[in-house]
Amino acid sequence: MSAGSHQSDEDPKVIKLKVMIDKTRNRVIFAESDHEFIDTLFSFLTLPLGTVLRLLEKDMVQLGSISRVYASVYSLEPRFLRTSYCKSMLIMPRNASEVQCEKLKLNVDRSEIAGKLFGCSNFQCKYISSISQNTRCCNCGDLMQFQRRIYEKEEKRSCGGESVVEVFVKSGAASFIITDDFQVMPASTASLTALFGKLGVGDKNEIEAKTVEVGTKEVLQLLKFSLLSKTPLTYMVLNSQGNWVKDTSRFEENQTAKLDKKAISQNSNSMSLKLIVSKSKKKVLYAEAGVKLVDFLFSFLAFPLGAVVKHLGGNSRLVCIDNLYKGAADLSSENYIKSEECKNMLLSPKLFPHSGFDSHILQVGEHYPKYRYDGFGSLEIVRSTNKSEGSSIENEEEARDLAIILDPKSPTGKTIKGEGYLKGPATFMILDNLLVTPFSPTSIITQLNQMKVSTSDVEERTVIVGKDEALNLLKASLISKTVLNDVFNRREPYPEVMLKV
Repeated sequence: MSAGSHQSDEDPKVIKLKVMIDKTRNRVIFAESDHEFIDTLFSFLTLPLGTVLRLLEKDMVQLGSISRVYASVYSLEPRFLRTSYCKSMLIMPRNASEVQCEKLKLNVDRSEIAGKLFGCSNFQCKYISSISQNTRCCNCGDLMQFQRRIYEKEEKRSCGGESVVEVFVKSGAASFIITDDFQVMPASTASLTALFGKLGVGDKNEIEAKTVEVGTKEVLQLLKFSLLSKTPLTYMVLNSQGNWVKDTSRFEENQTAKLDKKAISQNSNSMSLKLIVSKSKKKVLYAEAGVKLVDFLFSFLAFPLGAVVKHLGGNSRLVCIDNLYKGAADLSSENYIKSEECKNMLLSPKLFPHSGFDSHILQVGEHYPKYRYDGFGSLEIVRSTNKSEGSSIENEEEARDLAIILDPKSPTGKTIKGEGYLKGPATFMILDNLLVTPFSPTSIITQLNQMKVSTSDVEERTVIVGKDEALNLLKASLISKTVLNDVFNRREPYPEVMLKV
């Protein structure tokens, strides 16, 4: 459904937007909306990268090199994975805020299992699974084939006599301005004046007000264009077919400084990487890596967009997503955001349970809600009654009532500290665009022949990937198709320990 067209029977939900268009320059100046549309935009920050790529897959959208990471996981043989569920955890990762996002009027991720877990037919068993109905319980041995819907008790607010569902932003009379590049701000004369001045909109510009209808199809377009351009509203509203795919950022690193070798040796989470370099071309051809580094690259797919922006200090180079993050940060919990908890869901989004691992060099916390059966086959989220972490459990008897989520990465279902998705030992080849394949001498020779590089022209350089290099790999994966050269081939000669960036 394009903007302004009639809604279908399958997708009856729409949000109406008031849009101001600069007809002289054929662009959207801003859109005006209430909390419902802002909730939808802010929900982008909770989406794991793997989910984003899955949603964009049908449009053949390539997002930097992270799309190649996604394709690598998709093609990986099961023998390299700790369990058969590890692949689906990366290419179909679950959103830690999915229960909240299910309440959105327009939810871009319509997963069939969102807001559900799976339990045994034995109601006395407290183990639950997040993956599939074919999982066998490690406690009682039954198949976990019964869907258990998750819900949380909350008070609904009333607006004009009607019940209003709030997700992240408070309902009420407040209206918001959304610029073409997704800056979100409360509507005011000052913000309008500043925006018109910044864009150079004056009396000579022909301005038109228009009302458009936004459904889930349009929200998906906005998600796509927000990752690939700086003008997603213009592309959606005016159906622009310009060179938007090429509107990308270049990778840039910060000022460099020497890393302390002693500090590196003491960091058990640092990783080694073998770069295979062409001496004549002075170019990284590919890299060889073990399970630890490849696990690290694959884990990007479980990262929520908001966590990516947070780790990169608000500068992921995905301009619209960076702006959304800043907009959520600037809106106060007192006046606009529903609660501090909701604000944290946007600014510090966590991973779905068991999606991370302890040895990860970039720690993103996991969200472990406390569930208990309500007596009707559903799972209620147990709210904290005290301020201290984990103090919602009043006593041991209440603790025994809580459900226990199995770890899909573990063959037994019980978490093994520090373990990721891959089963080692194994060696992988990583191309410049982060396409990962199992190491094979035959494929190496084929790769060198395709690059027109002789075996006598290559040399091996070992580099240490610490936290700074890890952040640069994350950043470059979003916007570059030459990641290894962007991150590691900025200077000559290749140092044994790479410089801090």
